[in-house]
Amino acid sequence: MLSGPEARFDVMSSPRFVVVGGGPAAGAAARRFAEAGERVLVLTREPIGPYDRTVLSKTVLLDDAAEVPSVWPPGVPWRELIDVRPLTTVTELHPDAGELVTQDGDTWPFESLVLAPGAEPRRLVVTGADGPGIHHLRDCVDARGLAAALGGAGRLVVVGGGVIGLEVAAAAAQRGLAVTVVEAGTRVLGRGVPPPVADWLADLHTRHGVSIRVGVSPQEVLRDGTGITGVHLSDGSVAEADVVAVGIGISPRTELAEAAGLVVADGIVVDTSMRTSHPAVLAAGDAVRLVTGPGDRGIRLESFTAAGRQGEVAAAVAMGGADTFEDVPWSWSDQYDATMQVLGVPGPEAREELVGDEGTPVVLSLDEAGRLVGVCGAGTGPGVARPVRAAAAAVARRVVPDLVAARAAGGDLRALTTVLHDAGRG
Repeated sequence: MLSGPEARFDVMSSPRFVVVGGGPAAGAAARRFAEAGERVLVLTREPIGPYDRTVLSKTVLLDDAAEVPSVWPPGVPWRELIDVRPLTTVTELHPDAGELVTQDGDTWPFESLVLAPGAEPRRLVVTGADGPGIHHLRDCVDARGLAAALGGAGRLVVVGGGVIGLEVAAAAAQRGLAVTVVEAGTRVLGRGVPPPVADWLADLHTRHGVSIRVGVSPQEVLRDGTGITGVHLSDGSVAEADVVAVGIGISPRTELAEAAGLVVADGIVVDTSMRTSHPAVLAAGDAVRLVTGPGDRGIRLESFTAAGRQGEVAAAVAMGGADTFEDVPWSWSDQYDATMQVLGVPGPEAREELVGDEGTPVVLSLDEAGRLVGVCGAGTGPGVARPVRAAAAAVARRVVPDLVAARAAGGDLRALTTVLHDAGRG
């Protein structure tokens, strides 16, 4: 075993609780079980137990020998209650019987199961994209493979101008590669990030030598006898490359849940207690669609912090608790020496109000009644995190913010933090 405790449990004395997955949701669920004194089995198809995935697009891409830390702190007694089985794929799930089957033929019984299979990166489907030199970034194996490829390359094309694509571009630029980002949309970060913040980050990349091409899409990955030479784009041009990294979104891994008869609709459908359609199975993380009530279409939250919290809730409910996931979603992205912070999930109809300045753009998203539903900001260093995080209570309560006071704060992040914090208390 490459991660977790040395203790092993045999099949005949298996624990009551089983977690399937290796991401933040699985790690948080296992921790919740163990901290409560419950033994738990974690089955993951990855080579190590649950780890901090936030280091993949940052630390590991800059140094492929960098350590990938566990999500669990070392030396705590409760780690002995977690049995991690790496390189283990669950092939069958039988909720009515309370058992699952792994690829090696083992059958594991369970009282309650937390299903956290995560998501799969979408593949680039053009001529030449199915050969070597095409990389995705989802797990530690992907990260080490991409990092090694960057070490031997001079030119990188990143397909997709979302968060992952820009983080990969930043790491590659810092390693001295010539980087081109190709985005089919009209701007980078077109999903969930307001234009002032997206533009600020695009300018940051440009200052670091990254070429950003929007409104074009790959038509073919070009190759010669030795490897990739470039990407033929929809405008007829060719972006030269030795390596191609693809970041065009993810798809939830729902095959196991569907085969088991669970309700699936672009994600494993769960309520705010992370319950699926079967009472013995809970689910959490990037694979789930959270539905809050009748008529709600639900939402998938592709966020490290949301996944972890959902895993905690799932474990607590499996043990008979009454926890619910009602957190305001929050995520961040580090690129170069800058950070972007995103709070809430504003709909496409939200009105955006810029209250920061050119150096630290902060955007408040308001619904039709003027209530705060999201905050997004970017800036050099960690300072912009303070006002964004301070707004969490105001977003949760759908408060109508004082826009005059927020605009008056301008680039004074401390003053803006006070305004947004006070709004949440009011």
